[in-house]
Amino acid sequence: MNIILIGFMGSGKSSVGKALAKRLNFEFLDTDELIEGAEKKKIGRIFEENGEEYFRALETDTLKTLASYDGFILSTGGGIVTRRENVDLLKELGKVVLLWAEPEEIYKRVGREKHRPLLNVDDPQAEIVKLLERRRPSYQAVADLTIDTTRLSVAEVVEKITKELQI
Repeated sequence: MNIILIGFMGSGKSSVGKALAKRLNFEFLDTDELIEGAEKKKIGRIFEENGEEYFRALETDTLKTLASYDGFILSTGGGIVTRRENVDLLKELGKVVLLWAEPEEIYKRVGREKHRPLLNVDDPQAEIVKLLERRRPSYQAVADLTIDTTRLSVAEVVEKITKELQI
């Protein structure tokens, strides 16, 4: 069994994923880390040098390589659902859990982080709202379970996931 965590940047995918993997004794994987390792450069640099479409193709390749593995928690990039092929691959990989957070909370968590390529704009808060609205239908279409992390601790989110998925 695999659990795939999707959601916007700052929704808690990495923190929850690590805690969930520890609790279930699963391996924790992160698509961004896997891509950075394969490309030998940071995500921001990949965006700068090659563009978003190239990066999304790398996400697809990464998901394909994971198809034969079992027993992992996967934290995905926030925009992984923007590519139709990725949505199909996510469903094949395991149970998909959407971690949702309100735009204001996301901004509090990541709004000032300079390594977030999609937030390097004049008004990052407005960009968060715009991207969330655009991605929400795709997130919801692929999710087997949705958890609002806005007012929950990491431990509370992990508890909800294990209870809802009965693991």
